[in-house]
Amino acid sequence: MRILQLLSLFLTFSELLAVNVLYHFENETVILPCDQLSNKTIVWTGPDNYTTYGYGDIIDPNLSKSKRLSIIHVNGSLQYNLQIRHFSSEDEGHYKCIRGGLLKGLKEEFFTLTIGTSPSNLTIVEEDSQHIVYGYLNRVLDLHCTVIHGIPNGKLVWKVNNKILEEKRTALLVYSFKPKQEDHLQNYTCATKSDIAQYAMERTVQLFVYMPPIVSISLNKTLGILEGEDLTLYCNYSSNHELKELKWQKMFPHKRPLDERSPYLNIISINRQNAGKYKCTVANMVGIASDIVTIEVYYPPTVHVTFEDRENNRQLNCLANGVPDQYIYTLWEHRSEYSDLIRYLPDNGSGRLILPTTKGETDRHHDRGFYSCQASNNVSLNDSSSFVRGEYFLNAPGKPYFVTSNNNTQYGIKDQMGNLTIDFVSFPEIENISVIDGDMKHYKDYYTLESMSVMDKVYNKTVLVNGSRLVISMNIGNENDFRSYTIKLRNKFGLANFTIFLRSASCPETPEIMKIMPKTSKILIQWRAKFHGGFPQSVVIQYRRRDVQYWNEIPVSGPGMQIDSIDGLTSGTEYLIRIYSENIKGKSNFTDVKLIRTGSTKVSDNETLVFFVLVVPFLISIGVLYWQYKKGNVRALERISCFKRQQFIYEVGVGAVENNVYEMQNNVEQHAVAQNAVAQNLDVPVYSSIDRRANLTIGQTVSYSTTPKRKRNYLEKRKENRASVGQASGTVNSATKKGPDRLSYIEVSFEPNPNEYKFYIHGSENRTNYVDIDFSKKVSSYADSHRESDDDSIPQACAMQNYE
Repeated sequence: MRILQLLSLFLTFSELLAVNVLYHFENETVILPCDQLSNKTIVWTGPDNYTTYGYGDIIDPNLSKSKRLSIIHVNGSLQYNLQIRHFSSEDEGHYKCIRGGLLKGLKEEFFTLTIGTSPSNLTIVEEDSQHIVYGYLNRVLDLHCTVIHGIPNGKLVWKVNNKILEEKRTALLVYSFKPKQEDHLQNYTCATKSDIAQYAMERTVQLFVYMPPIVSISLNKTLGILEGEDLTLYCNYSSNHELKELKWQKMFPHKRPLDERSPYLNIISINRQNAGKYKCTVANMVGIASDIVTIEVYYPPTVHVTFEDRENNRQLNCLANGVPDQYIYTLWEHRSEYSDLIRYLPDNGSGRLILPTTKGETDRHHDRGFYSCQASNNVSLNDSSSFVRGEYFLNAPGKPYFVTSNNNTQYGIKDQMGNLTIDFVSFPEIENISVIDGDMKHYKDYYTLESMSVMDKVYNKTVLVNGSRLVISMNIGNENDFRSYTIKLRNKFGLANFTIFLRSASCPETPEIMKIMPKTSKILIQWRAKFHGGFPQSVVIQYRRRDVQYWNEIPVSGPGMQIDSIDGLTSGTEYLIRIYSENIKGKSNFTDVKLIRTGSTKVSDNETLVFFVLVVPFLISIGVLYWQYKKGNVRALERISCFKRQQFIYEVGVGAVENNVYEMQNNVEQHAVAQNAVAQNLDVPVYSSIDRRANLTIGQTVSYSTTPKRKRNYLEKRKENRASVGQASGTVNSATKKGPDRLSYIEVSFEPNPNEYKFYIHGSENRTNYVDIDFSKKVSSYADSHRESDDDSIPQACAMQNYE
């Protein structure tokens, strides 16, 4: 009995456990499933008290709701499902499917149908009228969801994007979390979940997250700008609600504070003082945010050079200061004081130069000058070069030295003042100067010293440097002065020597005719060469017939005392003879022109005897007259006119003699003495005694001719041909023959205008001023006037050159 009771309890409990409680809403269609387990017919029972509803696939037609009931079966399948349409409270109760079989519990399946109800009043507590929930970034936010459950009781669920965040069978469900930036404006949904409806009700809100601002000035935290350009900074911020404050701050000292309150910060023409850190700060109700940017103002470097004189080397440093602080250096330049380039020197890449020591050059101040370097940080303003120069002047003192442009050989002219010129460099100044020529020493009082730029060769470059010029003035009185001179200079560092060889550089002196010996068809000339002027000279004899205009030349045999002959001459003919010397500088003056007649064929061989009988006494008389002239007895000389129709021609360096025997010579030296007196004292007027029977030349100033010439009397009929005198020369005619239409005249020829003294023509009695010569005036010359001699052949003046 007890066993049967336990078995009955077990079966009852099993049945209870097997009951399927189902909730459906009214008017829904309910289907209760049942599978056939054997070939036995399925039987459906239902309320009340398990009344039979159907057998197999047939519904009991006696049921009051049979029209709403049906068995759903598909041929060939094992399912016999009970379908209840328009479910209502009448259908609530217990249902059972009897499938048949050995074990009763396994053959029956129990269902309980109950009318269900929907939940109500689903609410999210924090939402506003716009269905928005507000939260703060990283602050805990609680979302409360409440509901009134239906039948059966269901669950509440929080979800985002169909992702369940929280789920619980309760009437109040709270979801707590800390909103993040990505949660801003996210949609959150609270829904009910039950057995009869997955989500019967749901409500969605949008989360608005209050966040502090986000600030960014630039992605690059360091910005560069050229000095002088305009700078604009923008504070790029974001805030999802109203700002409380926005301001700019500078993180460095500055004279003027920033008062910008807008997102833009403007700096016009920025300079290097504006470089530094700039901060933009933004505040809202949640918090404060800021960003900092560093502004670098780029500008070319300033460059200066320093010098370090160390024990083993000398170093120059090129110091650059600019932004950015990274530099490129070029080659160093070494220039003279006058900016002449001497050399380029390599840089070691860091702006340092080690001056090399070259043997012999340092002692000569060759390292003296400007040293310049160029540095660049690749910043260029106003399209200028990015390289900036810095320089340093290196003094480099030492003992004096003579520059390379000096000439060891210098030139002078005999009987003139000359200079020895020496250029040198000395830092510090010269303390002592001496000049040695042989055993004689000269001192500083005889020199002139001038500071000036001098030419020198420094490291194989010819440049101008600061130096001095020493000029030694000397009177070159004779040939012995052409020799070597040693100049010694001393400063506190030492002594330097320089030797100059003084050489002559002039035209040769005029040779001297010692004797002329005419023969029948030739003339023998004995002559002597004078000083050669410093160069090899050659002597030339010129001759021509008196009635012929052009000269003939013959070279002579050599210098010294020589005898040469002019051959092939015509007997009994007058010849003019003169000599000159020539070297590479030019020609000397001509000797006095000598007028010589070759011997006649009738002349006996005792010409020599005639020479000594006639000529020698004549020469003695001329000497006496010259002696009288020197004593001032001019009248005696004036009374002497040689012989009738005889001419005397004399110039300084040019002269001619003619007499009745054609072999006599007369140098008339007294005129040369007078000319020398004039040259030595320019205040002494020139006087000339004019004899109408003679031709004379006075110095190099005036000459005249009294050879009678016949001219028409222009007082009756004026006919004038005007011609410029030129070169201060002219002709004056005076009458010597009576008659209305014929005049004899004297030709007075003036050489180049004398600028040392005034010229007068004096009368023979008491030296009355007959003519006052004005060389600025012009006179007329007659068309048919001419000179007796057509000789215009004068040696080219020897051009004297100054040699340094």
